[in-house]
Amino acid sequence: MNQNYLKIVSGCLLSAIIFPSHAADLVDSDKEILPTMFIEGEVITPGTVGVKPDMGGVGDAAVLLHEVPGANVNSNGPLSGIAQYRGLYGDRVNVSSDGANYKSACANAMDAPLSHVPAVLTESLSVKRGIASVSSGIETLGGTIIQRTRRGEFAEDEDILFSGRTANGYNSVNTGYYVSLFGNVANKNHKIRGGGSREAGENYSWSGGVNRDTSHERNVGTVGYGFQTDDQNHELDFAYNYNDTHQSGTPSLPMDIIYSRGGVANFNYNGLIADKYAIVTEFQYQDVEHQMNNYSLRGVVLAPKRRQSDNTAEGFGYKTSIDIPLFEGNLLLGVDGDNIEHNAVITNPFNEPFIINNFNDVTRDRYGFFAEWNGDFAKDWNLELGTRLNWIRMNAGTVSAAGAPPFAPGKPGSKLAADFNTSERLKNDVNFDVVGVLTHYLSSDMAVELGFGRKTRSPSYQERYLWMPLNATGGLADGRNYIGNIDLVPETSYQAELGFDWQAEAVYVTPRIFYRYVDNYIQGTPTQNKAALAIDPNTLEYSNVNANLYGIDLDAGYRFLEDWRIDFMLSYVRGRRTDISDNLYRIAPLNGKLSFFYDTEEWLAGTELVAYNKQTKTSEYNNEVPTAGYVLWNIRAQYRPQYKYLQGLEIGCGVENLLDKAYRVHLSGLNRNPINDGTSVGEHLPGPGRNVYATLSYDW
Repeated sequence: MNQNYLKIVSGCLLSAIIFPSHAADLVDSDKEILPTMFIEGEVITPGTVGVKPDMGGVGDAAVLLHEVPGANVNSNGPLSGIAQYRGLYGDRVNVSSDGANYKSACANAMDAPLSHVPAVLTESLSVKRGIASVSSGIETLGGTIIQRTRRGEFAEDEDILFSGRTANGYNSVNTGYYVSLFGNVANKNHKIRGGGSREAGENYSWSGGVNRDTSHERNVGTVGYGFQTDDQNHELDFAYNYNDTHQSGTPSLPMDIIYSRGGVANFNYNGLIADKYAIVTEFQYQDVEHQMNNYSLRGVVLAPKRRQSDNTAEGFGYKTSIDIPLFEGNLLLGVDGDNIEHNAVITNPFNEPFIINNFNDVTRDRYGFFAEWNGDFAKDWNLELGTRLNWIRMNAGTVSAAGAPPFAPGKPGSKLAADFNTSERLKNDVNFDVVGVLTHYLSSDMAVELGFGRKTRSPSYQERYLWMPLNATGGLADGRNYIGNIDLVPETSYQAELGFDWQAEAVYVTPRIFYRYVDNYIQGTPTQNKAALAIDPNTLEYSNVNANLYGIDLDAGYRFLEDWRIDFMLSYVRGRRTDISDNLYRIAPLNGKLSFFYDTEEWLAGTELVAYNKQTKTSEYNNEVPTAGYVLWNIRAQYRPQYKYLQGLEIGCGVENLLDKAYRVHLSGLNRNPINDGTSVGEHLPGPGRNVYATLSYDW
């Protein structure tokens, strides 16, 4: 039995921590497998990367994706990070939090899925590298990200277990802070938990001044109850998470967050029937209200140009599956779905007649059915085969607008509304997904993987039902106005992947190469709609085109001299349209991280270099601005005392961007705030300057 180490990436403080595990304790000793991956006791299968957000100045959980090969973040503000994986982002990436698929109330994704639970209340964030299993979600064209929140544990015996965690931090770059407390009281059968966090910060500084409109404030609370039977064959769990985000900036969008508040209730059941049939049932209900405007955080805006948007999202989701042993493996059968309704109204509080009924009773209902078999069909050979059928039903109510010249009778705005209201808005898509992944174990610590996937995604409600030229685009942040296209057809992706895993006692190397062709890829193209062009001659209309994406990502590391380690991560993706000569929009450039740490049970200290290449392969249709490359130098340290009464205490500190380098983040969108220091409108937002941080956490 070998002792194996796995790199577990932490948020913003560590690039990697290698944990020992004993894989053979979990399986038959004569079975050749790769080392089993662990994140705080959670088993992660080979090929899945886990992030442990236990330290550092991290607020938005999306920031943790910087530590995952192939993943990145489209940042439109300090709390508005949109997940990107291998060049795909937004609705193309499936994000699940404790089984729930949170939906953005904001039509520009200011409250993106990973913003509902902050990093300090997140237990782990995991990403299946490569092709996501069909069982992981309904629309997984861009992969699946799974967030697991803190839920506490049951006691191992009849004694009462008191456990919890507090995590706190300070960042100098924006005089920001976060505080959090989580507690759990449990015995063998019951557990009751509760927790909360608060984060706040001012506009962050950089070497060119202050990046205006980047202040933030968020308060989050969570409560829950769990029950399990004496034999641990049945477990029930109820949870409620409430998010209360106050005024927070989004400088690459036309408006800022005034508030986003609401909750998500979860019910989960896990059971084992007849000692061999595993049943999982999940149900969620979501009700979120969101308001944004363009004048509270952006200085002086003339009264006629002031805008306020009120948005809501309400709906529910569910999933039930049964795991059946079959043919030296397991057959997973399941049904899942969610139903969501969106509304958005734009007004001018200083001009009462002005109103745009932007999205009215828009529904997007998804119903899925899947079957997935995973098992060994020969010695050292594993196969995953999955298929899924999805029915996507979308509809929208009638729209209207008033209070401005374009909406007068006979004018372009009124024509657009009339055309939309007389169109056939009810749409039904039936989509079919297939996944096949073949893994060959060359030895107990080495494997090669070959995968193929056909994945589909129906249009978002913005892509179908945006009836007049607006920036309500799910967070594209390119400064362009778009209109929707009711007649869009679903995207179909064909992906192939080749991966290699070597995870030995002191070294790991896990490269992946991939190629994806997307038929009917949805993006904006110049519209031919004369009414829309009369309002904005540069309007883009969502259209079906063709595209491909290909690249490589890897992480690797070596542990030496017992307490020293070096780790490396690399991500590259190239996105192109294939019907014309152009590049896809907002693709992360080649990037990587090299870290060197002294790591013992008590101390961790080291340095890391984070590098991003220039991005000149930009999208012409979006007027995308190229960005230069840069290298950032960070230093980090942490003390973990091992004394009897201090175990569980962690004290951290460090300096990010030590040299205070000025740089532009390609995925941060284009500035819309005219009063930003050193950044003109239409220019990429700068990254934060030198940040000195300190953290303090304690587990009991």
